[in-house]
Amino acid sequence: MVLLNFWATWCGPCRTEIPLFIDLQNKYRNRGLQIVGISLDHEVEPVRAYYGQLNMNYPVALGDAALAERYGGILGLPVSFVIGCDGLIYSRHSGKADVSLIEHEIVPLLQGGACKQRSTGS
Repeated sequence: MVLLNFWATWCGPCRTEIPLFIDLQNKYRNRGLQIVGISLDHEVEPVRAYYGQLNMNYPVALGDAALAERYGGILGLPVSFVIGCDGLIYSRHSGKADVSLIEHEIVPLLQGGACKQRSTGS
């Protein structure tokens, strides 16, 4: 399953939640969680510098307005989506994430058969 997080280096709440996402990735990586960050910065250098500064442990790509529109439009940052192994979006979180709430949402999804099968390769 995927936790897709739209963020930017200039966004204060984004900078606050990223260390929490790093911890979440460490905790649930072996159970099938993959966090993916989509930075809405206009240039790659500040993203690359911040990524290195925090030792981020999940992939980050540069996004744009067209990508944000595919997710219903991103009017403010941060925005996170919990996406199950079945490809369905289970929840959307706008503003600084309540990581305990996200964790409460992802644990049952990680325990589902589809995630288990994909993460073990069976």
